[in-house]
Order: sequence, then C-alpha cells, then structure tokens
Amino acid sequence: MESLRMLINKSQVAPFFNTDYNKEFTKAFAVGETVRVKMPQRFLIRNGLGYSPQPISRNYTTVACDQIFGVDFEWDSAEAALKQERGEEAIKREYIEPAMNQIANELDSRCSQWAYQHTANISGVLGTTPTDFSPYRRARTIMNEQSAPPGNRGMIISPTMEENAVAAGVTYFNPTDAISKQYKEGSMGRAAGFDWYSSNNLYTHTAGTWAGAVTVTSNVADGATSLTITATAGDTFKVGDVISIGSVNYVNPVNRRTNGRAKTFVVTQDLTAAGGGADVLYVSAGDDAAGVFRGPGNQYQNVDALPLAGATLTLFPGTGTPSGKVGVNGIALSGDAYALVGVALEKPKATEITSLSRDPATGLSVRFVRMFDPVQSKMVNRFDVLCGFGNLYNEYSAVRVLSLA
Repeated sequence: MESLRMLINKSQVAPFFNTDYNKEFTKAFAVGETVRVKMPQRFLIRNGLGYSPQPISRNYTTVACDQIFGVDFEWDSAEAALKQERGEEAIKREYIEPAMNQIANELDSRCSQWAYQHTANISGVLGTTPTDFSPYRRARTIMNEQSAPPGNRGMIISPTMEENAVAAGVTYFNPTDAISKQYKEGSMGRAAGFDWYSSNNLYTHTAGTWAGAVTVTSNVADGATSLTITATAGDTFKVGDVISIGSVNYVNPVNRRTNGRAKTFVVTQDLTAAGGGADVLYVSAGDDAAGVFRGPGNQYQNVDALPLAGATLTLFPGTGTPSGKVGVNGIALSGDAYALVGVALEKPKATEITSLSRDPATGLSVRFVRMFDPVQSKMVNRFDVLCGFGNLYNEYSAVRVLSLA
C-alpha cells in the first residue's frame, strides 16, 4: 500500500486519464487482452409530428491490457547479512521510493505518449515556446467550443513552458488547496480552468517533411478512416503529425454547428509517399468508432463537409514552414479524453511474500513478489504494473499545446 500511495501521488499526466472503466477489468486478464467500452448514443432531431426512427449504433472503443512494466532487484545472502538495511523507514527510503519513482515516471511517460499521439486538436506554434497565455486560453476555447465537460481539467506543460507561463501570467494562478500542495508533485496551481502541472515526461515531436502541395486525390465517403492523397515522392508523414483539410471545419457535437474553425486530424501511421496520387494516409480525429470523417446527416457528425478531391492539406496549421520542425507537446486534458485501466496480476503462491494492492479510486494496482533462489542463494524481488489505454472523447476533450522545449 505504501508503494501504491507513492505511485499515485508522483504522477502528473495519469491522474487526468479516466479510470471509471476499471470495473470492466476486475477479472484476471492475460497480457494483451482487450475490453470493449460502449460509447453513448447520439441522435438527430426530427422536425414535426412525423415518425422517423434512427438506427441504434453500438459503437465501442477498445482498451488493450498491453502496458506491462516493473522494477526488479536482488541481494545475496552475504549482502543480507552484512549490508542489508534494517527498519521500515530505511527500506522505504532505499527500495520502495526509488522503485516507485521509476514506475510512476514510466506510467506518466506512457500516458503522455498515448495522449500526444492520439490528440488531433492543437494550439500554438510547433517549435516556438509560448511567451504569453494566449495558446493556453486557446486550448480552453477549443475544448469549450466542442462541449468538453468543465470538471476535471489538467494542463501539463514542460519546465521551459512553465518558466514562461509563470513569468507571463503569474497573477492568473490561484494556489491549490493544502492537501494537493502537500501530496501532489509538480503542481503549479490553477488558472484558466485548468489544474497546472509541470512534467519532464512530455514528448518532443519531429514533423514530417513535404516538398510541395499535398492534396486529396478523390472524394472521401462518410465514415471513411483514411485519405487517398497526391504528394511528392519522398514526402514523409509521421505518427503524431497534425493536418487540416481545405473547406473541412469542425462542428459542435451537440448542435452540429460550426464557427469556421478548421477541423484537425492526427496521423496514425507513418507514410513515405510514393507519388502518383495513390498514397493512402491514415488519420484520426479522436473518437473514431463511427469513422474518422462523419458529415452532415450522420448521427455522429464531426465535420461540416466531407473532404473533396483537390482539397489542400496543411501540416500543423498555424505553424509557418512546419516541415521537419521539432517541438515539445504540452497537453490539455479533460478527464473524459482517455481511459486508463489498471489490471490486477495473479498472485503466485510459491513465494516468501506476495502482495497486491489496488487503489479503489483509480483501479491501478502494484504487485510485489519476493522469493528465494536456493541455487544462487539470492533473494529476488520484483514490482509489477499492468495497465491499458483507450480513447474516449479525445476528439473533444484534449488539445496539444505546441512549443519548442
């Protein structure tokens, strides 16, 4: 339980992942198994008294139990007799805390990578560190425009972004409550509707390189999950690249109206263009259970118009000459953007100690196993964590804040 408490309180990104679906993972799971989480229905309005039934769409998002990692250490009998620390505080200081520091860092790093590679909304300029509050306020506006829930929202930024944000808007920050300040690491305070955290685990992205114009080759059908494009041979498209498409704008998911802001999509598979107009580019808007491109008349409409042949693609809109540019990705999250599920591993019996603790709030669990190796006269110790990620409402509830470092 001490290990688990340290793991929970040393994370910055993971607390803003949704853990409500952990009830789906209460049974024993093998590594790599998946659970489908049902998405809610969305309906269109009927005008007048006529009867116009709409199909029941059973859309699911998938959460895979494929994130397994841990920390191992051992000592032999001579070390135990001559050098082993004694007492609970010494063991916590020398073993538990370093192990949980590393595991918490790994969990946050994996959450950060998942969020950045699955978030299509962007604010700011890739390769330029924000020097004022406008990119952060813009991230809030994007989430509000798309009806993201106002509750649990986090803004996770790099130390360099933190330095500039605090210098530019120190009066915006309100202190967090005493409990958060005491137990949560990296906490900066609250501003612009977000709880702010500084993290070293944000990922740097290198944009793909385009030699010239990239266009849509053929009209895109409703529910499609990819684009056929015309590009220059050798053009590269990288996982995590963000694109917009000419005359394709976002719509609010509830009223299905737009204010003209371009819809952005994130590239999900690396591609090196062959040229000739037959290259297939796989992208995501976020919540793709009903398809990536969902036009007027679709119950799950997300664009005001489907992409047409000849429409021009823009790489990282808002960034001048983005080809090959490098920058870190801050992340603004609502608690409904991504799912994080913790899975309880089996407890082997032929051990000296087997302990499994599961946090009732988040569902994350840590297993500790200790057993003696009589061949080498060593005491073997291991901490294990098994978890999985999934996309929930990231199309509306997540924004990448672009920066340099």
